[in-house]
Amino acid sequence: MIEAIGTDGYVPSTTINLLMVMALIWTAGVIFRRINQPPILGELLAGVIFGPPCLGIIAPDPTLNVLSELGIFFLMFYAGLETDADDLRKASGLSTAVGMGGFFVPLGLGYFACHLLFGMGHVQALFVGLGLSITAIAISARMLNDMNLHAYRVTPVILGGAIIDDVLALALLSVIIGAVAGGGSFDILNIAGIVVEVVLFFCATILIGIKIFPKCSVYFSTREAKGFTFSLIVALVFGILAELAGLHVIIGAYLAGLFVRRAICEKALLLKVTDRFVSITYGFLGPIFFISLSFHVTFSIFREHLFVILVLVFVATAGKLIGAGLSAYLCKMTANESLVVAFSMNGRGAVELIIASLGLQYGIIDDSIFSILVVMAFITTLLSPMVLSMILKRNKTSGLVRLEH
Repeated sequence: MIEAIGTDGYVPSTTINLLMVMALIWTAGVIFRRINQPPILGELLAGVIFGPPCLGIIAPDPTLNVLSELGIFFLMFYAGLETDADDLRKASGLSTAVGMGGFFVPLGLGYFACHLLFGMGHVQALFVGLGLSITAIAISARMLNDMNLHAYRVTPVILGGAIIDDVLALALLSVIIGAVAGGGSFDILNIAGIVVEVVLFFCATILIGIKIFPKCSVYFSTREAKGFTFSLIVALVFGILAELAGLHVIIGAYLAGLFVRRAICEKALLLKVTDRFVSITYGFLGPIFFISLSFHVTFSIFREHLFVILVLVFVATAGKLIGAGLSAYLCKMTANESLVVAFSMNGRGAVELIIASLGLQYGIIDDSIFSILVVMAFITTLLSPMVLSMILKRNKTSGLVRLEH
């Protein structure tokens, strides 16, 4: 753990430290929304500039560490809450092809680039490949909305593909964490055993969510405050089940979000509960997590690993172009639609950063590789809306098929 020491040995009090962090979160959000960029980029940049990597005005302390851990939990629970399980179940063949292509191609390219070019071990190379394969659902949804593409078929294809992409990523993350927790052995038998454990865990939680959890839906039928509190209890229970299965708590939190959404039948009540979670997640705990991530960024990577950064940014982008874009094109989408699909899925956000932080926590990667993954996420997330705007400015909506109503 980094000592809570700022510039010239100054140690800010916990309250002042938290106050400065919240002021940075608010300021970064205002500035980056004004320039039509995701606030998460501003929060990362603020942590780099005002944290230990640069000025050292704010620094890690026990309070920020606890709030950051809660931030991971709430971010993943809210990601599950925002995922419509029915949409996932009904995902068309087109969304499935785009999601699987957008996951496996960057994963494979990233693994081979890291293992063959940079000499990383199998587990580490696979983990970096996993980081490259992520798609930021929230950022994709925001871009599509801002560019008025919700009336075209690319929108459900992209969002469905992004959901499938991230579910596959969480499943693979479970396997990697299980292998590391089991002593780091990554042989075939060990992988097979972990896969069985992961499948059993998913089956058990899905069974609980479908058969048992709906009977508790009465707790969502009155005041939204009761539903909010009960949602937290469910999330913690599923998190404990994940830990008992040797997985990380965030896997359980994500699944809990799926089932909580399913259990709330009234749309108005779902909106109220969701509003409470989005406020605490993206207004408080989530941004603290993102700023805390920046404390681990090291600028030496630009001097020592610039080639690695450039290669991984290229591989991440090419992987989405080939995996998601080409899959869409082969499934009879137009060339313009395929480009929109590829670059919409090229942004990486909260889930990728959460996975990177877990790699650091479990010792799979070090600060240098973590910093590279953060920079890669930053660049691809920044480029996605810029490139998408250029594509739409040049081609407008030609070749984009409208949804049938």
